Amino acid sequence: MDHLKHMDLQEMEDLISEEGEASLEMKGRWTAVERDPETGEVLGEATSENVITEDGADAIADMLAGTAVTDFTYIAVGNGPTAGDTESVTQSTLSAEQARKQDSSPSTSDDASGQKVTWSAVFGPGTCVVTEFGLLNSDSGGTLLSYNIPEIAKDADNAELTLTYELIVNEG
Repeated sequence: MDHLKHMDLQEMEDLISEEGEASLEMKGRWTAVERDPETGEVLGEATSENVITEDGADAIADMLAGTAVTDFTYIAVGNGPTAGDTESVTQSTLSAEQARKQDSSPSTSDDASGQKVTWSAVFGPGTCVVTEFGLLNSDSGGTLLSYNIPEIAKDADNAELTLTYELIVNEG
């Protein structure tokens, strides 16, 4: 969460109202790109909005309040959800996690959409057919910041899958 601390103290204070309530908007966006592992040819690409979990929103609020929070640097994939399953803000884990990769150097940027933190990880062939992914703050267990069930399963069983997550925070 230190990545959001790239906002200077005045910017953070400006986002807090006189009553002490945060006036922040947060949204997350996942991009999944499937590539042929031998040629690198893009086989499919999809972008989707996701759920920021209650635990994830609480962790961001704690960080903004000055409480130490472990950085979110792990992207996990799983194959638990089935047709008809939906994302929930109360989700605390992936349903059937199969792999987890770390991006220890997420990038930060500012643009018209707000303060943006971007994480990325590549899952190779043989991982699983991916039906869920999330961003966490530990190499096992941990707090789930965001959760996504893609509309179409992603084939990390036969293709290389690159997942990119953007957390966008701006004044509400």
